[in-house]
Amino acid sequence: MSRRAPLLLLGLGLLAAALLLVGLRIGSVAGADYATFWQALGHYDADNPAHVVLIELRLPRLLLALLAGGGLALSGYLMQAMVNNPLADPYLLSTASGASLGALVINILLPTASAVTPWLVPLGCLAGAVGATLLVIGLGSRRGRLVPSQLLLAGVALSSLLNALGGLITFRAQTDSQLRAAISWGLGSLERAGWPLLGGPAVAVLLGMVAAWLLRRHLNVLLLGEERAAALGLDVGRTRWLLLLVSSGITAGVVALCGPLGFVGLIVPHATRGLLGVTGRLNVVFCALLGGTFLLGCDLLARLLNPPAGLPVGLVTALFGVPFFVYLLRKKGA
Repeated sequence: MSRRAPLLLLGLGLLAAALLLVGLRIGSVAGADYATFWQALGHYDADNPAHVVLIELRLPRLLLALLAGGGLALSGYLMQAMVNNPLADPYLLSTASGASLGALVINILLPTASAVTPWLVPLGCLAGAVGATLLVIGLGSRRGRLVPSQLLLAGVALSSLLNALGGLITFRAQTDSQLRAAISWGLGSLERAGWPLLGGPAVAVLLGMVAAWLLRRHLNVLLLGEERAAALGLDVGRTRWLLLLVSSGITAGVVALCGPLGFVGLIVPHATRGLLGVTGRLNVVFCALLGGTFLLGCDLLARLLNPPAGLPVGLVTALFGVPFFVYLLRKKGA
């Protein structure tokens, strides 16, 4: 497996690069080809519509897809290892729902403040994600110890409540454009991509990858079960707290720009373990790159299904994710 992993990682990197190049060409603007793209990189002309489309619209969107997919996949990988349950992901544990509610509160109830302070939305997402995660921890704990099955049930219940509150806030939108933006964002979209806003998810994913790499051995030990992990000297409670906080930060950074993109954190970790094994040394890096590549492909499909505007990419991830979730349920119950 150690010899296979670098080759798979290289192949996946080439696939991601190919999807990036294909994504640059998809669109209705004439003249936005590869020659124009290389020209724009060297001598950008803000008065050239093709340059603006390629550099200011398409490229940030593709990079956001890579970052968002990688972050959600990594977050799901950490959560599944944390609770030792293949059905765990940021959405089932309400982390994403909390982040979404935080963003809606800022965007709809405090629109003036969000316009003046762009970083207020990511901060609201982070507060919502951490708050929801801490509440799930409280509901999913017994005598100070996390109970994985109880944690999942608490996450599903709280997620439903937070989504309902988000729907109530959406109906408080004061303008039609604000309502349409909230609905589009709620379906999961990459439309808000832009160079000034890429820093938040980039920092969240980078820090998350560093933390996951440092904790990779702890993840493997957790997969042995709580009792065996504790017997091997692992502080299970402390490790789970760290994993929850790291996954919350990653999810908040992604949801702030993209809204809820479901099932990426469920599908990709399973594919990673299937290709590299449960305890592969490169699992963390491979999972993040695979998640970005997967979301890139979903975004390209969304743009091809409804040109030129495209569909919210969250609809496409759900088309893949729901059948996969049903498959996991049937397999787990078999």
